[in-house]
Amino acid sequence: MKIATLIVRVLLGLGFMVFGLNILYPFLPMPPPPPEGSLPAHFFAAVGMTGWMKVVGICQLVGGLLVLSGRMAPLGLAILAPVLVNIFSFHIFLMGGEGLAPGFIFALFEIFLIYAYRNNFRGLFTTHATPTP
Repeated sequence: MKIATLIVRVLLGLGFMVFGLNILYPFLPMPPPPPEGSLPAHFFAAVGMTGWMKVVGICQLVGGLLVLSGRMAPLGLAILAPVLVNIFSFHIFLMGGEGLAPGFIFALFEIFLIYAYRNNFRGLFTTHATPTP
């Protein structure tokens, strides 16, 4: 289990680190833009003009680095979880399921690592939460 956790942690961390850096400083070839007037085109117009993708890129980079380092992997996983929800939502609702495979693989990696670090997340799933005095 330790070796599998290490491999998945490195793959997830590197993936989000690279794609986060690519959002901030583009170096990978970009896919062709969506057809004008389509839902994805409207989405990209909104997030592009507002700078929202820079925030997403920073979250991906920081989350990926934390997962990759291993020292604060649970925090990195918590940062990356909403990013994965957004990736899934985009591909399901705006792309009609097209291009979902990479997000699905990363989501499986995330779920595997949350399970591997489950003791660190135990407090989130309690039904008797109380504030710290």
